[in-house]
Amino acid sequence: MKNVDYYFCLNSPWSLFSSVQIRSLLPCYNASLNLKPIDIGRLFDATGGLPLKKRSLNRQKYRLQELERWSRHLEIPINLHPKFYPCNEARADALVMSAEQENGQGLEMAIDIGKMLWRHETDISTPEFIEKQMNSFNLSELMCQKQCSEIMASNTDELIEKGGFGVPTFIVDDEVFWGQDRIIFLIEALK
Repeated sequence: MKNVDYYFCLNSPWSLFSSVQIRSLLPCYNASLNLKPIDIGRLFDATGGLPLKKRSLNRQKYRLQELERWSRHLEIPINLHPKFYPCNEARADALVMSAEQENGQGLEMAIDIGKMLWRHETDISTPEFIEKQMNSFNLSELMCQKQCSEIMASNTDELIEKGGFGVPTFIVDDEVFWGQDRIIFLIEALK
């Protein structure tokens, strides 16, 4: 069985696209998925990436074209300008990790949260949203923020050390696959 380390960020629509794709692909291969939410700001600072609003206008426009193309191609509808983006995703990341630890549903939680942010105009940082998600996934408790922050910092350090610089990133046997459009190569590595 191969292990897939999956580094992602809930604020990334590309991570939503990859999460939906990987959910349908993993059952076809003898692979396990290790969810690794990261701190995208720290990753960008360490690797020379820029937050969206600091990128050139040309890059920002092209990003929107690509998001629209991929949304249509993958049949994953999103709002290109969600009301609550970017948002503080810290508590939502704690939801993902809690769901993974408690019932192995971290990926499902990440997809659900991504859809709420990118499709349904939901502020994923509110206590009401957190409580609703906890109930929806039958979670008994939410991981404390300190533990969540420590795990995310460790995941971010690990990704930087392994040569990653963006999300989504998949790593299999020390081979790095960056971007949801590289899933075809991830599949080859899993065969």
